[in-house]
Amino acid sequence: MKTVDRRYFLEKMGRAALGLGGIYLGLTLSGCGGKETGTCPVEQGPEASPGELPAPRHGGEAFPGLVVVRGEKPENMVRRGLEEWGGLATLRPEGKNVLIKVNAAFARPPEHATTTHPGLVAEVVRLFLESGAKEVVVFDHILQDLVDPTLEKNGIGPAAKNAGAELAVYPVGRPGVSRMVRVPGGKALGEVGILEEIFRAEIVVNMPKAKHHSGAGLSLSMKNLIGCTQNMGKMHQIDLHRAIAELNTVIRPSLVIMDALSVLLDHGPGGPGTVSRPGEIIIGKDPVAVDAYACSFFGRSPRDIRYLVHGEELGVGTTDFRSLGVREVEV
Repeated sequence: MKTVDRRYFLEKMGRAALGLGGIYLGLTLSGCGGKETGTCPVEQGPEASPGELPAPRHGGEAFPGLVVVRGEKPENMVRRGLEEWGGLATLRPEGKNVLIKVNAAFARPPEHATTTHPGLVAEVVRLFLESGAKEVVVFDHILQDLVDPTLEKNGIGPAAKNAGAELAVYPVGRPGVSRMVRVPGGKALGEVGILEEIFRAEIVVNMPKAKHHSGAGLSLSMKNLIGCTQNMGKMHQIDLHRAIAELNTVIRPSLVIMDALSVLLDHGPGGPGTVSRPGEIIIGKDPVAVDAYACSFFGRSPRDIRYLVHGEELGVGTTDFRSLGVREVEV
């Protein structure tokens, strides 16, 4: 296990934090605990080019559109959905390092709909290892100081480990080693510190949770990539929507698996709030299209979410997901 956290603090606090189902920093919009805490990291690190980040891997057999799976058991749903998409073999994972970017930001159980469902995470880990991946790393930069209790409470930690994954999860104010990447044509985000794990990966999979977000409107797959950055607060101190879209021009996952088993309709991103249960997952390679589809869970148009509009303008993907094709599967 490759857990990055404040172990000296955990030894003192133990599992007391588990009783605080909602532990998270009050100023979640800043993503760094607020200026008064002094926990916002200063972006630093060696310079890197976007070309050093892993490029998307897509075989010709992969379905270019969206696969929408409805069912009751998350493990069966994601396995069947990936088969319909074309199978992980289309990504040629044999001997490769796979990174799965989850949303593990909050110490809440899955029924609160604030984090990626652990059953989905575990099954995707197993499927990549079955497909010959050298290593699977479950990764995030979370809105907590206490990593282990958070991962225990939301279930992602034990699920990922039991499935055979390594964990690389950073606390909010103490991210790991980063490289500074200048964003080509960036207007809001001239440069950004991207955590080293992204550079080490050969295949990046984005596994977001569909939920409300008080700053961005909705937290979907494009928004989920903020957790790949060194200073998450920086994104919220500039034009957030434009910055999200520009970040998605340099970090380009090979696959998106959207968790919409349950969705948080309000009081996001940390809840508690009103939870709806669509019982769906959405699989695709176009993050704008996946996110555009997910807007329907909230009664929103993709045009309402400006980072989707910017993403389309910047060539990240299309909001017209129907033009790519949609396959619907019942499990």
